[in-house]
Amino acid sequence: MGFFFKSENKKDDIVVIFDIGSGSVGGAIARIPSNPNQIPTIIKSVRADVISREELDFKIFTEDMLDALNSTAKMLYDSKIGAPSKIHCVLASPWYLSETRVVKLARPHSFPFTQKIADEMLEKEIASLKESYDKKYGSIKTVPQVIEHNVMGVSLNGYLIDDPIGKRSRSVEMHMAISLSPKSILDKIEKTISNTFHHIPVTFSSFVMSSYLAVREKYVTPDSYLLLDVGGEITDVAIITKGILKASLSFPFGKKTFFKYMCTKLEIETRDAEELFSLYSAGTLSDRKLKKIEPLFQSIENSWGEAFRACIGTLPHTLRLPSTIFLTADADIRGWFMNVVKNEPFIQSMVADHKCTVITLEGPEFLTMCSVRDGTCDPFLMVEAIGFMRKNVK
Repeated sequence: MGFFFKSENKKDDIVVIFDIGSGSVGGAIARIPSNPNQIPTIIKSVRADVISREELDFKIFTEDMLDALNSTAKMLYDSKIGAPSKIHCVLASPWYLSETRVVKLARPHSFPFTQKIADEMLEKEIASLKESYDKKYGSIKTVPQVIEHNVMGVSLNGYLIDDPIGKRSRSVEMHMAISLSPKSILDKIEKTISNTFHHIPVTFSSFVMSSYLAVREKYVTPDSYLLLDVGGEITDVAIITKGILKASLSFPFGKKTFFKYMCTKLEIETRDAEELFSLYSAGTLSDRKLKKIEPLFQSIENSWGEAFRACIGTLPHTLRLPSTIFLTADADIRGWFMNVVKNEPFIQSMVADHKCTVITLEGPEFLTMCSVRDGTCDPFLMVEAIGFMRKNVK
C-alpha cells in the first residue's frame, strides 16, 4: 500500500539507526540512497548489551537500556564516519506497544475511494485512539504516543484491492497497524542520543513493522506467516494473514530468561551458563554432563511453550496460526529456539497439516537488499535499514 508513504528525499542520506531491544542496543551508520532502485548500505555497525540483573525492576531496566544506548551512540560517533542528517530508532518490546485496527466506512451508494477519504479515515482513527489512551493513562508522561501508523490493506465491497485509490465502492475497510510508546521513554531516548549527536531530528518505528516490510519483499510467498522475535527478556509475535498484520503481541520469555533459568537450577554464574550452553550447542559435552543437562533444557523448552500458548490463547479462536514462521534471535541461541518452535506440540496442532516451516533470519539472505561495508551482517540492523528505506524513499 505504497501510496500512504510519502517522501521528501532528494539526495542520499547518512542515517544513524538504533535497534533498541530488551537484551541489547545496536547501532548502524547507513547510507540511504534517494534512488528507490538502489539499496541501503550499512557502513558501520556496533552493539552493546543491556546489563542482565536477577530481578527485573522496570525503572532500573530503563536506565540500563539508556546506558547501552549511550555506549552504542558513542561508539558510532567515535568511528568518525560521515555526518548523519537523520536518526531513526527502532523499538522492540517492551519499549513500544502495537494496535491493529480495522476502520470501516459504508454509504448507501457507491463512491470513489480517494486519498482524501483515506487520510480522513486514518486521522479519525488515530484521534480516537489517542483520546482513549488519554483517558486510560491520564498523566501526559505515561500516555503512549503514536510513533508510526501503517495501512496494511484496503478492502472495497469486501475484496482486498492492491490499488484502491480512484475505484468505486459502497463499503471500505482499512486494516491499520499503529505503534505507540510512552512519551517518557521517547523523551529519555532522545535526550540520551542528543548527548552524542547534537541537533539531529529523531524518528521512531517498531521492529515488527521493519521485519514485516523486509520479509514481504524478500519472500514473495507465502503471504501468511508468523514473525517471531526472541529478544533479551521478551518474545514478540506477529501474525500476518494474506499480507495483513492481524495481531501483534508479546510474552515475557527471552534469551536472558533462558540463561537465568540455567543459573538458578544449576547454581552457576551467567558466564558459566553461557559457556556450558556453547559446549552443548557444539556437541562437545561429555555424556555425563549431557545426561545431567538435557532434562533442564527440556524443562526450559516446556516453560517457553507454556508462555507461548498463554500468549496465543488471548487471540480470537477464528485466527489460525500460519504454517511458516520467520525467526529472529541472537546467533548463539537461534538454533535452539528454532528447534523448540519446530517441536512445540501446540504450534504443530494449530497449523495446517500439523507441520510448520521455520526460517531463521540471519543477515546474509538480505545482502541483495542491503549491502554491508564492515563485514558484520547484523540481521536486526539490516532489516531496519531496509524498512527505513521502504518507508522513506519512493
